[in-house]
Amino acid sequence: MKLGGGKFFAFFAVCAAALSVLCAACAPRKTPSETAAENGALLIGNAADPSGLDPSLTTGSGEYKILCGLFEGLVRADTKTLAAQPAAAKSWSVSDDGLKYVFEMDENAKWSDGSRVSAKDFEYAWKRILNPALGAEYASMLFVVKNAQNYNAGKISADEVGVRAIGEDILEVRLERPVPYFTSMLYHNAFFPLPRKTLEKFGATTRRDTRWTRPQNMVCNGPFVLEKWSINDRVALRRNPHFRAKERIHLNRVEFLPISNINTEDRAFRAGQLHITDSVAPSRLPQALKTAPETVRRDKWLGVYYYLVNTKNPPLDDPRVRRALAMSIDRRAIVDTFLKAGQDAALSFVPDGCDSYLLPKGKKLSENVAAARRLLSEAGYPDGKNFPTIRITYNTSEQHKPIAEAVQQMWRKNLGINVELYNLSWPAYLSARRNGEFDIARASWVGDYAAPENFLDIFLSTSGLNHSGYKNPAYDAKIERARTAKTAAERLGLLAEAEALLLSETPIIPIYFYSKVYRISPLVKGWHANLLDHHNYLDVRLEPSGKTETKK
Repeated sequence: MKLGGGKFFAFFAVCAAALSVLCAACAPRKTPSETAAENGALLIGNAADPSGLDPSLTTGSGEYKILCGLFEGLVRADTKTLAAQPAAAKSWSVSDDGLKYVFEMDENAKWSDGSRVSAKDFEYAWKRILNPALGAEYASMLFVVKNAQNYNAGKISADEVGVRAIGEDILEVRLERPVPYFTSMLYHNAFFPLPRKTLEKFGATTRRDTRWTRPQNMVCNGPFVLEKWSINDRVALRRNPHFRAKERIHLNRVEFLPISNINTEDRAFRAGQLHITDSVAPSRLPQALKTAPETVRRDKWLGVYYYLVNTKNPPLDDPRVRRALAMSIDRRAIVDTFLKAGQDAALSFVPDGCDSYLLPKGKKLSENVAAARRLLSEAGYPDGKNFPTIRITYNTSEQHKPIAEAVQQMWRKNLGINVELYNLSWPAYLSARRNGEFDIARASWVGDYAAPENFLDIFLSTSGLNHSGYKNPAYDAKIERARTAKTAAERLGLLAEAEALLLSETPIIPIYFYSKVYRISPLVKGWHANLLDHHNYLDVRLEPSGKTETKK
């Protein structure tokens, strides 16, 4: 039978439609990360919900990741070299004696409401974080500024602090002493500007719990603005149309997913639900390196994982006890058994090579179980007898738990003492640390800038980040002498003396030095490794091509 012309085309159209449906059904379904890449949305695993998004008050790396998308300071870091580059300030000059910096503001720098970012916004922000009524833990980071410490201590007025806006365009900063790394300090959120009108509207100048950081209220000056903040779901940022360098923003959105379980995070990555993870489950690392090595990165990272000791709580108020605990841990066993990514065991607090700094081997901690037992006996607890049960507190994470369990077993076996494990959510953990409600707390410190002072200043008596209760005038004096040292060699030598003293009294128990181990999709371009794991999302692209490991 022959088909007439019209019937033939009708029949052909029906067949073509059916074939199209069939092909669509057979075609591989796009993963969420592939769809997000097509829409310019970067999906990042972030370990936990942020405790807050106020630049003056946050202290965690998870918060810092988000804030680097929402704000920018006077200068920004080149994400390849960490060299200082213009940001809200288009240029700056330094006096011959290194005590005065003058920043000229970029007239194109805008807040997300379209208003101009002014030198006055920086003066306001810096004096706010220093205001003793706010109680900001990172206030001590600004003590390099002239009279900042005295103002924070309530001894002088804010007008005497060495930061001054000269009109809208010029910010003048006077320092207590020459600080060769001062511009690199400015990458940190403690130095970010703040929208004064917004904070005053919500009464946030001297108050912590305010509404100004809610998505509908927040005004910021970074490449993105806050679109959504949903607890246990995500923090979503969208492109800021008023950003001064719009041509360098190639992403439409960045979303941070709070996945505290690293095994869950790894499954999410393999299922195509993330572009970048916060870490890698050690148990998955060998398989990932075998099946999808292009997705695994192991970057050098200036950070230390350690245990913080509450020196106010007996029997931990005895340095012999603290040193015994530190000496009876097998760090290499922890690294090789649980981490498996080339991390280095830490017998000091400052990573070797930080700004050419090196603590002599004889000044570092040692691992010596016999000596640890003698110290514990001298403290009145032979073989652990009558030693009270102490607690290791850690924030919820599958990576922290096995390390705590390993340390628990080592202390039971080597010292005969009992330890309980106690896990808390990230906000609850931070609160416990701030309030001294712990015996020993899991902690970490990743450099805000590449200088040993950034590590050692934490344990000054005046530091708001010193949650150990450790106070030693001799330690403070060595740090102060280093600040006024005439030469780099003298400075580094004094810092080494200070760290040796710190380790001998052991308010901290270093465990290992970080290596930034994470997974990244081939869809992501322009994500550079650097010692501080610093990313401002400029020049980062998503190219909808390439494949990630399929779920197995």
